Amino acid sequence: MIKNNYKIDIGFVITKAPLESSIVEGIVTLAQHAVDKEKTVGIFLISDGVWLGKKNQKNGKSIADLIKKCVEVTISKDHLEASGIQQEELLSGIRVTEKPYTELVERVMERWHQVITI
Repeated sequence: MIKNNYKIDIGFVITKAPLESSIVEGIVTLAQHAVDKEKTVGIFLISDGVWLGKKNQKNGKSIADLIKKCVEVTISKDHLEASGIQQEELLSGIRVTEKPYTELVERVMERWHQVITI
């Protein structure tokens, strides 16, 4: 169960690796623009999207900047393990979940007003 029950204006589900597609860079930029317009933003990293949460990755600075601006970033523990990424290798402020699909459904159905998935 998610402890924070506040609503999020825009939620992003990222399933692609940062180097896999320029779309990931566009999504990160879109999230930044939403924050700049005082929208609340959530990001959920699953599948190859977990690579975006690893330190020293392309777009990593942008994700770190979003976290500093109170963007909620959650990552799947199962997908981290499958990718070989250790939790110590993650950017500071990323929340790791052991129940990614339960939490993702809750966010999409109950908390996020709009959802963008790539």
